[in-house]
Amino acid sequence: MENQEKIIETEENIAENEEEVEVLTVEMERLQDDIDQRFELLKDRASSYQKNGGASTSYIEVVLGSESFGDFVTRVVTISRIAQADDEFIKQLELNQKKLENVQKEHEDIIQELHDQVTELEVLHADIKEQREETTQIRDDLKENEEKQEALIAELIKEEQDLALKEEDIRERIEAEVQRQNAEKEAQAEAEKAAVIQEKPVNQSKENNNNTNNTNNSTNNNNSSTANTSSNSSNSETLTSRGPSNSKSSDSEVQSWKTFSATAYTASCAGCSGITSTGIDLNRNPNSKVIAVDPSVIPLGSRVEVKGYGTFLAADTGGAINGNKIDIYMSNRGDALSFGSRSVELRVLN
Repeated sequence: MENQEKIIETEENIAENEEEVEVLTVEMERLQDDIDQRFELLKDRASSYQKNGGASTSYIEVVLGSESFGDFVTRVVTISRIAQADDEFIKQLELNQKKLENVQKEHEDIIQELHDQVTELEVLHADIKEQREETTQIRDDLKENEEKQEALIAELIKEEQDLALKEEDIRERIEAEVQRQNAEKEAQAEAEKAAVIQEKPVNQSKENNNNTNNTNNSTNNNNSSTANTSSNSSNSETLTSRGPSNSKSSDSEVQSWKTFSATAYTASCAGCSGITSTGIDLNRNPNSKVIAVDPSVIPLGSRVEVKGYGTFLAADTGGAINGNKIDIYMSNRGDALSFGSRSVELRVLN
């Protein structure tokens, strides 16, 4: 903008100087013509003087040729005027010559100024051209950056949408796992309740047998052999009925804590498919509480408590999982690596 204003100002100055140059040129031509004319007149007079023997001789002849005194005075006055006119003519010629020199000097100065202004104008045009090229380059760069930003925004929007879908999928998996665990808890509660209901008839039968023995003992004191036989029979029946109940109660009891060697793995470990040997898809259910076990030590499907880590489902196996060794599933690879190998306390719940 500043350069553009300078260009306009310079062009206006150039136009003014060009007009002044034209005026000076006309003035120079006029002065030169006047000087040339006066110079030609002087040449003619000089030539005449040379032919006639000089100006003084002509003046004397004119004066001596007068016919009377009055004619003499008139001729002297006329000669004086002619001489004065010649002096003025020469002075004017000198003045015109001086003025021509001044005009020529001014003309040269203006021409030089015009040259400088034209040079400055060319520099300004070059600067404007360079600025325009820079502006064009900046505009192209801005356009390119704008396209990159639009592409980045589109990519971020897509990533946000993908994350929203993944978040929704994870939320659904968590809800499904919570529902599954709640269902397991309800099933366990129902099983425990059923076990309690099954134990009640056994205990009732035991009490009835004891009451029968007491009655037989009190009513048959005189018949000891019969009472003993009846008592032995009752005791035998009681032992028979208690035997299965004790065995079932023993099976339902929680096992004691045992020491196991534990490691950790992920669904994407080397050689892993992400699906356990019992069919659980760990990729779709990353929050599953699953461990890999040796089925000969811990049956598959068992609920196992690992002290300090919570309750897990024995739902997987592994080629390196033998004896008292377990492999705990973790969804995060960093957590699995940090876990390493350590000893844990474990007990089978059911």
